[in-house]
Amino acid sequence: MASKEETNLKKLMKSSILMNFIKKNDGRWNHEQWLGLLDDLAMKGYKPIDANQVGLLLEEKKEIYLAKK
Repeated sequence: MASKEETNLKKLMKSSILMNFIKKNDGRWNHEQWLGLLDDLAMKGYKPIDANQVGLLLEEKKEIYLAKK
């Protein structure tokens, strides 16, 4: 059975939250904005979640976004 962290990560992958964050910041963000995204996820119920996995997913989606620009 998947852990709550894994379940939240899978749910996040299906949402548009990360791509919206990338678009809003035009593919660039600082550490403060990254922490804000993690806070946002927690407030939206994506807790617990593995921040490292979120970061990897975000970078993958950023590459896709930048490739389409």
